[in-house]
Amino acid sequence: MKRCCAPLLTIGSLLLSASVQAQPEPAPPPPPAPGPKAPADAPPAPDAPPAPEATPPTPAKPPKSDDPSPPGGTPGDAAKAKPKSAAPSDAADDRQRPKRPAGAPPSHYYVEPADPPPGPGGRPRRAPPPDGRPVYEPPPPGYGGYPVYEPPPPPKPSHTSPKTALWAGARLGWFAPFGDLWGRCERSPLGTQCFATEWRELASSGPMIELDVGARLGRRHNVFLLWERATLGTGSEPSRDANGGQNFGVTNFYALGVRFSTDPDAVGFLAEFAVGYRDFEARWDDGTELRLKGTPLEARIGLGVDIRLTEFFSISPLLTVGGGSFRTARFSGPNTDGLPARTSVDDDAGHGWFTAQIGGHFDIFGAK
Repeated sequence: MKRCCAPLLTIGSLLLSASVQAQPEPAPPPPPAPGPKAPADAPPAPDAPPAPEATPPTPAKPPKSDDPSPPGGTPGDAAKAKPKSAAPSDAADDRQRPKRPAGAPPSHYYVEPADPPPGPGGRPRRAPPPDGRPVYEPPPPGYGGYPVYEPPPPPKPSHTSPKTALWAGARLGWFAPFGDLWGRCERSPLGTQCFATEWRELASSGPMIELDVGARLGRRHNVFLLWERATLGTGSEPSRDANGGQNFGVTNFYALGVRFSTDPDAVGFLAEFAVGYRDFEARWDDGTELRLKGTPLEARIGLGVDIRLTEFFSISPLLTVGGGSFRTARFSGPNTDGLPARTSVDDDAGHGWFTAQIGGHFDIFGAK
């Protein structure tokens, strides 16, 4: 069997190779027919739009679990299943968007420009002006196109009272003395005994008047000279009935004072201090007089209210208290002219006074 079939197989293979070699090759396509030539001055033909890029075939997705063909089904069952519409692929979206540089964020992000590198010393470096001018560190005011805004100057304060002025005025009030004038002392074998001579024995309270002349300095302060004079009533017995009866008493105070007001433009707290010299005089009907003189260290302090009424005038209710000491006491009159009222053994004593007064003062030739 093998021997008879072998020659037949050899003959068949030879015939098959001869038929393949005898087939002619396909002829090339004929060249396109030549068209009419374009004239020499004809405008060049517009470039043809570039051919769209070939879209790579979308790879087939494996069937999902909800495909109608059950696992192990036949190809015919899969063909009968309804085809699903494919969603647009991500590759198509990427082709429609413009390409962005490598490392750049997506188009829907806004990125602020980076700051220039810091200058010497770690200070931030300012970006150069767009017109190419040099950069100064720090930039001078108004350089680089940045306007300089300066706040307006504060409004000038408005004052009612003048800053400096000639200051003058007067006060009216009530004067009340208290304390001792001197101490009458007597020597005895048991020692020296002293008895106080009270001011109320020779005088009682009465009206007073005061004149002030000075200057206003710095709006709140005043420096002035004052003269205070009080007319006092009669003292107590027995001085009141001696020498035909006592008439009245008079006291004067000459001092240098300073004054301070917290608000000279409206209503302010007022304080005064004065240092000076005080005397006292008591008179009787027969012409006898008793004169006492003190030291130049009589002092007075006052507290009150400064009320500004107009630009040139103010009033000031004031309460004052003061004190000092009389060093000499002498009588004068028809029978006792120059007779000392104190002996060598008498002692000094302290006296005081209290006043309630109201004053009015003018600012003359004031300057704001």
